[in-house]
Amino acid sequence: MGQSISLQRLFDAPDRRACDLAELDAQPNSPIFMPTAEAYGEWQRAFSFFNECLFSNALPNCVITYTRRRTVLGYFCAGAFANEDGVSAHEIAMNPRWFAARGEIDTYSTLVHEMCHLWRCVCGGLNRKKRRDAPGYHSAVWAGRMEALGLVPSDTGAPGGKRTGYRVSHYILDGGPFDQACREFLGSGHRINWRDGRHALRAAGPAVDGASPASVTITPPRNTRTRFVCPGCDLKAWARASAGLACTGCGRPLLPR
Repeated sequence: MGQSISLQRLFDAPDRRACDLAELDAQPNSPIFMPTAEAYGEWQRAFSFFNECLFSNALPNCVITYTRRRTVLGYFCAGAFANEDGVSAHEIAMNPRWFAARGEIDTYSTLVHEMCHLWRCVCGGLNRKKRRDAPGYHSAVWAGRMEALGLVPSDTGAPGGKRTGYRVSHYILDGGPFDQACREFLGSGHRINWRDGRHALRAAGPAVDGASPASVTITPPRNTRTRFVCPGCDLKAWARASAGLACTGCGRPLLPR
């Protein structure tokens, strides 16, 4: 362990270029170029800032990852990771393909959208049926927290849309708590430096969960399953079009309908 430079320093620095590169270079075998620490450090700093400004540091740290699914801006997954000691951590994923197309304010609004799901998971309690919300569901409690932060839930991403459901976006309220906090964050010099360099989405397109109406159009995913029906007993099943299904009761193949 010849290196004395703490990784925490790389994540805490407001700007990676502000780190003392000369000191880093003086360490034996220490790399100057650390894109993993830089890229994920950007999101840890953003998470910590919004956690303090908007959630009073009530949220636990989570594992922040990337996803490249074209129709997803970001997502929250409860208890997605665990270490060898059995300690679990939640996950928030961000899609770098959308960073350039949507801009920094809209992209950071997706992060806070997912942080509201994290808040709902750890702080929001049970729903009216005394149960936890189903994974991926945008509940009335979640929507209320979003609205308190100046992110207005809407399944269309515009005023007048449904505020709850499985496919809910939002729009940013001008002058709201998120808008003010985000402008403060950007004003201090923070930027999204690392983004998709090969497959970035440069125009409006389908996206879900945390989309902003100014940049994307929300469309439901295409249903790729085919319905199969038994001609004898009317048994129904859904599978890919190439599937070969049969009814064990009638002994007849299921036909695509």
